[in-house]
Amino acid sequence: MGSPEHADFQRIDTLLSHVEARVKSSYLTGWLAWLDRIVHRLHRIDDVVAMWDVGRARDAAWTNAQALWALRGEPPLAGDYLLTLDRMVGFASRGLLVPADSWLLKLGRAFSS
Repeated sequence: MGSPEHADFQRIDTLLSHVEARVKSSYLTGWLAWLDRIVHRLHRIDDVVAMWDVGRARDAAWTNAQALWALRGEPPLAGDYLLTLDRMVGFASRGLLVPADSWLLKLGRAFSS
């Protein structure tokens, strides 16, 4: 940390955060936009529930890259680390998947009826 590369990496975080907010707002219309405004008063609880934060994900990616770099001379340990990292990424990815018929969509249909 503190390197020019890490500073560049962090500048991208700001850009991604702005883009993420713009994309998200373009998808939120009608009652969902209203609900999002209320939920954001609760410190972005929607993103906490979704288990997603692009900044934290990128921080983890940076740390993992540093660990892998440090392990480059230890192939067996690096392999074990990569296998464990792969499994954790799979686990987290499955947690990000939201069923097409989520409770939020059901609630929306109930209000629009």
